[in-house]
Amino acid sequence: MPDSEHSVLADVQHEATSLAGELRTMCQLRWQLAQLELQSDAVALRRLAVGLIVGGLMILTSLPLWANWAIELLQRWSGVPRSIWLVEFAGVLLVLGIVLAWFSWRRFRRERVMLRETLEELREDIIWLEEWIGRSKRQGS
Repeated sequence: MPDSEHSVLADVQHEATSLAGELRTMCQLRWQLAQLELQSDAVALRRLAVGLIVGGLMILTSLPLWANWAIELLQRWSGVPRSIWLVEFAGVLLVLGIVLAWFSWRRFRRERVMLRETLEELREDIIWLEEWIGRSKRQGS
């Protein structure tokens, strides 16, 4: 009987060692797969960023041309000099830009977190540590 028990125990140990090795290999392969997928996504994200930046610059570059075209039409239609239309367009854009910037600043100030929760947790941890150290000193005395 001792040989059969030893044989069963050896088989179980061998299976456990084999299983541990397979689990380790599986985890390594999953980690490598995750890294490859993240690298692929990073490359795709860079391509997207470049496309969006170039497209955005092209759009921004076209805006003055569209404004110029609109001013030409308005001048022909109304007879008001081109300089007046330019000033009006620039004034409207200036006011809208200032209003947008102001609202954005207000929203940022309202929504910013600035590590508020983390600092609060650290304060609570310090209080807990001070109490714990105080208790251990009292118990040690």
